[in-house]
Amino acid sequence: MGRLLPLCAIWLAMPAVAEPPPAKPSIDATREPAKPSIDATREIVGATARIRGLSRRRPVKMGVLTRAEILTRIEQRLAQDYSDAEIAIDAAILKRLGLLPRDADYKQTVLTLLTDQVAGFYDPRSRRLNIAAWLPLAMQRPALVHEICHALQDQHFGLRRFVQPIKDNSDRQLARAALVEGDCMGVMIEHLLAPSGRDLGSVGALIDKLAQQVVSGSTSATFRAAPRHLRETLTFPYLFGLRFIQRLRTRHGWSRVNLMFNRPPESTEQIMHYEKYWRRERPTVIRVGRVRQLAGQQLIKEDTLGEFQLRLHVADKAGNPAAVRAAAGWEGDRLAAYRPAGSSALPLVVHLSTWDT
Repeated sequence: MGRLLPLCAIWLAMPAVAEPPPAKPSIDATREPAKPSIDATREIVGATARIRGLSRRRPVKMGVLTRAEILTRIEQRLAQDYSDAEIAIDAAILKRLGLLPRDADYKQTVLTLLTDQVAGFYDPRSRRLNIAAWLPLAMQRPALVHEICHALQDQHFGLRRFVQPIKDNSDRQLARAALVEGDCMGVMIEHLLAPSGRDLGSVGALIDKLAQQVVSGSTSATFRAAPRHLRETLTFPYLFGLRFIQRLRTRHGWSRVNLMFNRPPESTEQIMHYEKYWRRERPTVIRVGRVRQLAGQQLIKEDTLGEFQLRLHVADKAGNPAAVRAAAGWEGDRLAAYRPAGSSALPLVVHLSTWDT
């Protein structure tokens, strides 16, 4: 039930990895064929702005990156936000809870998944759209609509505050990511629906099928072979975020979505249960006090897991239908992990939770 916190931060950083110091020009031949796509991408900016209803306030800087260059930027962002010691602690918690194989190299698994999936990304720190050098524009177009949407979000709402890691509340970070990604997933779907004259609010229950087609069409054998917990947390913001935005679009225009960036969701519960966001049903704050039986142990991590991660934990043992029922009614939780100072052993975990009934 504990999710590696860098996963959420890196994953949210897929459209927001840090810009490194200027490097020497690449001589990789795969860059040359992609250069003409920059002009075509500028045309997509205008189409995306019209769909989303957000004007372009300044030009969107663009560039082309090879796969190796993208991996370098992801690694640099990870190093900026998390130490190797923090990553090791989070991996140990996942392994203690049975959500990651004991012999897994967590950091490398995440880097492999992200590099395998990315087709381009927008970086709010450098305000630059990076285009994948190895894909033709026809294959990139939907992904570019999605990433250009992030550029427009940044110009109007400021995305930097949404990509800052929340190291002691992965549930809140995942919920904020769902707003950012669900918004742009909705824009991408409306772009795909445009030839039929339909919009996101008109497709009803078909939205789940459309979303699954988009996600399954972009996943690889590497992704499908990854631990379920990683797959599910990586796709949560795209799938559940899209459903959340689609509920709003059935009654309102995109301007109502804009208001959410002033009051972002605080929990995955609010994303999964649309009405709880609007009722402002806030999570109960829980604090783990002194645990007498753990005297002499060092507290190495605290986190709030939330309804979605608890659902994943139960699903691993009892199946998905039971997990959905079991996790519903979540009101708040807190995880604390302990181990002897200087030890690298898997930690002891204390988890407290409160429920609606």
